[in-house]
Amino acid sequence: MLKFPKVKVAAVQAAPVFLDLDATVEKTCHLVDEAASNGAQVIAFPEAFIPGYPWWIWLGNADYGMKYYIQLYKNAVEIPSLAVQKLSEAAKRNKVYFSVSVTEKDGGSLYLTQLWFNPDGDLIGKHRKLRATNAEKTIWGDGDGSMMPVFETEIGNLGGLQCWEHFLPLNIAAMASMNEQIHVSSWPIGMPQEGHLFGIEPCVTAAKYYATTNQVFCLVSSQIWTEEMRDAICETEEQKNFMQLGHGFSRILAPNGQEIGNKLAHDEEGITYADIDLEQIIPGKFLIDSAGHYSTPGFLSLSFDRSPQKPVKHIGNPTQKVWKYDELQFGQEAEAALK
Repeated sequence: MLKFPKVKVAAVQAAPVFLDLDATVEKTCHLVDEAASNGAQVIAFPEAFIPGYPWWIWLGNADYGMKYYIQLYKNAVEIPSLAVQKLSEAAKRNKVYFSVSVTEKDGGSLYLTQLWFNPDGDLIGKHRKLRATNAEKTIWGDGDGSMMPVFETEIGNLGGLQCWEHFLPLNIAAMASMNEQIHVSSWPIGMPQEGHLFGIEPCVTAAKYYATTNQVFCLVSSQIWTEEMRDAICETEEQKNFMQLGHGFSRILAPNGQEIGNKLAHDEEGITYADIDLEQIIPGKFLIDSAGHYSTPGFLSLSFDRSPQKPVKHIGNPTQKVWKYDELQFGQEAEAALK
């Protein structure tokens, strides 16, 4: 890049219309409209925003959550679909880039996927979470290196990861190798229990580490936990007490880890905005470029396989003949023989 533009960016903090595909897509489009009307050119959404994060995996066993999994499955996003068309139209209508994290249904399985749209309304790519975290494995399958993109655009190099992907050094190194500049960091909520490993503080620490290590502007976007969500899946008082309201932590981080957007309360739905200048990345790159001059490829290196990894490979084209109805009629002699 010969130019380092100034860009207004936005990170959403909101709850989905839980397990309702159509309603959450509509809410997403309204939030895109709102952020764009305030000048945002890049908009970030929370993890699993459409149609909501499967919180029941932390509240009971697999049998307890099956009825909710069925709802999630029936409300998952397929590509192409009317849901994706509406998201595409929102991007085109507002001439913005945005990334929204969805539960994607592909074949018979579900995946956690960031969808990326450009100002022309194109779905330019997607990032599937490479490995679901702990109990999330009961919901989502794995992504691969072919769906770990950074998009070179006129306003900077855009990329993203989801939740605990920000804790993995090899993920960070792979993204650094693609010279990312604006990063969408998608999260659910920070767990409310004090000292919890999934709490707000560890999550924010991971995002700040990512911003400073890779020298990117980091758009941290999280959900909030609402009474409607609690009442939808919490069946005991113990479960209700475990999931407390709010606990969002959306913010925008500069490459030095400093917060530069307007602040949102942890239980507030809203959007945080910041004006960023990509030229501010340059001094950081002078000090640290972990995929360049600050690397040690002679004895520490990463092999990043970006080819699709398919469990079943189809070789050749099927030649199964379709027998037309008329071809299946043998005539009276054949009918008599069959009898």
